[in-house]
Amino acid sequence: MNPLINKQLIFDFFSGKATVLQRKQIEAWSQNPQNEELFYEWLQEWERSHLQYHPDEEKAYSQFKDFLYNDQRPTFLKAEPENKDRWSNYLKWLLPSIAASILVLLGYFYQDRLLNQRYATGYGQIKVVQLTDGSRVTLNANSTLQVPRFGFWGKRRLVKLEGEALFSITHTPDDQPFVVKTDHGSEVVVLGTEFNLFTRSRATEVALLQGSVEFHYQKQGNKGDAVRLKPGDLVKLPSKGNVQLKKWDRSHHFSSWREHRYVFKETSLQELTYLFEENFGIVLRIPESRTAALTLSGAYPAESAEELLSIIAEVLNLRIIHQDKEIILQSTSLT
Repeated sequence: MNPLINKQLIFDFFSGKATVLQRKQIEAWSQNPQNEELFYEWLQEWERSHLQYHPDEEKAYSQFKDFLYNDQRPTFLKAEPENKDRWSNYLKWLLPSIAASILVLLGYFYQDRLLNQRYATGYGQIKVVQLTDGSRVTLNANSTLQVPRFGFWGKRRLVKLEGEALFSITHTPDDQPFVVKTDHGSEVVVLGTEFNLFTRSRATEVALLQGSVEFHYQKQGNKGDAVRLKPGDLVKLPSKGNVQLKKWDRSHHFSSWREHRYVFKETSLQELTYLFEENFGIVLRIPESRTAALTLSGAYPAESAEELLSIIAEVLNLRIIHQDKEIILQSTSLT
């Protein structure tokens, strides 16, 4: 944390007392994801200590959302003071208005960060996120989940995923659907169920463990379509190609990664390079095409990338060569 940035300085910023230089420092500081939660924590604390009246919170929040999403601009009254007393009253009105205007501008420019909270995992990390509706999301490595900061509202429980996660969704008394959106234009719609969602640049996959879900996606020509899944179904949408629906092997349990267990069934070494890059940030290079075509089957527990790579090398008789920022795999039978 920047030692120059503290709570009092942030409070001065919210009150409109910060200098131009201080505002620039605060803006740069708030852009750091590590400071994001602290920034909004202090914002909420400042708001609680600067209430000007007892508001209708539900109405105010609704108006704030209208401003954010409908691009409504605030209207400011122009006052013409006639005497000292009126000027004093004007100042009492003006200062809170300036502070409110700053908050509105903050909301306009930071509306996504203000209304949503992000949970992220680094390479090799797994994190469990408990949602306000009782649902549970287990994030796989190198993944990001975005959820509403102030709880679910409206007709749908909407979240966004980039990466991979296992969802255990609770059913609500009013049948409020739970929707997971991806960066690729597809979404999964559920009521109460358990499923694994994989969404990265090369493909989007949904494996349904129990319950029922609908997978919505864009066909060529931007026409929308949907597939309804039953337990045991797997739908895959490659970045280039058509949607594929099939049954997945029960022995290939899609949530095994939660226990740091990796299950393979005739998985080529070339396919494993994607796993290492996406989950661990490690680039594997395989010079020989015959080596890249080697396949692996079985379940292997591994707590780290190094442990998993050592197991794979031992099973497939590979030599591991560290070179610059990548790892080269060679078959010992070819050297």
